[in-house]
Amino acid sequence: MDNTVYWIWLSLACTVDTGTFATLIEKFGDAKAVYDADDYSISACIGPKMSDRANLKNKDLERAEEIYSFCVKHRVGILTYSDDRYPASLRRIMTPPPLLYYRGKLPDFNSEFFVSVVGTRALSDYGRKNAFKISYDLATAGATLVSGMAVGIDGVSLAGAIAAEKPTVAILGSGIDVCYPAQHLTLAREIVKNGCIMTEYPPKTPPSKYNFPKRNRIISGLSRATLVIEGKEDSGAMITARYAKEQGREVFALPGNVSSEHSQLSNLLLKNGAKPCTSAEDILSHFEKDYPARINTFRLKERCPVDMMYTLRALEVVANCPSDGIYTPARKRTSRPTVADRKPAFLRKEQSVQEAAPPADFDREAIRLYKKIPQKGDCSVDDLVDGDTPLRDVMKLLLKLEMGKFIVMLPGERVSRKTK
Repeated sequence: MDNTVYWIWLSLACTVDTGTFATLIEKFGDAKAVYDADDYSISACIGPKMSDRANLKNKDLERAEEIYSFCVKHRVGILTYSDDRYPASLRRIMTPPPLLYYRGKLPDFNSEFFVSVVGTRALSDYGRKNAFKISYDLATAGATLVSGMAVGIDGVSLAGAIAAEKPTVAILGSGIDVCYPAQHLTLAREIVKNGCIMTEYPPKTPPSKYNFPKRNRIISGLSRATLVIEGKEDSGAMITARYAKEQGREVFALPGNVSSEHSQLSNLLLKNGAKPCTSAEDILSHFEKDYPARINTFRLKERCPVDMMYTLRALEVVANCPSDGIYTPARKRTSRPTVADRKPAFLRKEQSVQEAAPPADFDREAIRLYKKIPQKGDCSVDDLVDGDTPLRDVMKLLLKLEMGKFIVMLPGERVSRKTK
C-alpha cells in the first residue's frame, strides 16, 4: 500500500490546527508508525484529547483510500509532511498540516521568497490600487505571492502577480475540488497554469467559516513577510497578522486614512509594531540581503505597465468598491496608450468572443428573457421585468440560465450574457 494513504488517514484523524499531529510525529516519526501504534501508546502521547483518540483508534483505511484514488484520478497532488518538497517554514509552526492537496506547479518552498498579501473583502479604491500595484511589483522583483483567493484584496493581489506573469500560491479553506468563491473560477484556472492552489482539507470539503481562520496560519507560515492592505479591526486579516507575529514573520501594513474604517486594521498594526509599506521596495529592501539571487529591484517601474481594471475583469476577480460606477469616466486622450496596449502579456492574444447562448430546446420563456439581455455590456434585473414576466418569474428564469452557464449575475442586481 502506498505510504501516502497512511498520511491521509492521519490527517483525517487529527483535528485541524491542534497540537495532536505535531506531538505524534515528534514521538513516532511518521504516519505509518502512528497507524501501527497501539491505543495505549497513542493515549500516553497525546493526553486527554478524546475526539482525536477515538479517531486514531479507528484503523479503517477505506476513506483514506477513496481520497487517494480520487486524487490519482483527478491529478491532484498530495504533499505529505515526510516529502522533501514540503515547506520547511511550515514544519516550524506550532500546528503544521500533515499534508497539503494541490493543483498546479509546486514552487521551491525552501529557496524562493514568499510574501503574503491579505486584506478585507469590502475594499476601497485606495486599497485596490495599492494591492494590485504592490503585488505586481513584488512579483516582478522576484517574490512569490501567497494569498487566500477570497473576494477583495486577496483576489486583487493574486491578479497583480499573475499580470506580472509570475507564479502565485492560493490557500483554500475548502477541498481542492471546491472553488470558493465560485466567482473566482477563472482566477483559479489562471493560478494553476504557473503556480498552485493548495489546501489541507480533503476533497469535497465545503467552505466553512471555521475553516478560513485555521487556513490563515498556512498563508502566514509559508511567507517570510505578511502585508495587510486594508480591513476593520475584526477582519480575518487580523488573524493572519497575528499568526505571522507568533510565527516570527515580519508584518507590514499599508498606512491609511485614520477616518476610514477600511484602514482600522492597518493603522492598528502600525501602532503595535508593524512596519509601514507604501511600495514594494519597503518589503524588498528588508529581505534583499537574504535573497540576493531572487530579489532584483532594478526590474521595477515607476508606473504599473498593465491596466488594473482590465486585468480584474479578464480574470473575473470580485473586487468592487463603493466608488465604482458613481463618477463619469474621463474622456480618452489619444496621446495615452489604450487599454488594449496595456494588456498584460498573458491576455494579449485576441480571442474571438462567442456567446454561450441557450440551445433551441431550452426553456422557451428563459430564451425569451435571454434575448432581452444586451449582447454587449449588462443590464439591470429590473429592466427585464414586464407585464408578462413579473420579478419573481424573472429571478427563476435567471437562475435557470445561470445554472446553464448562459449568463453571469453581477453585483448590484445586474446581469450579462456569458461568453465562451
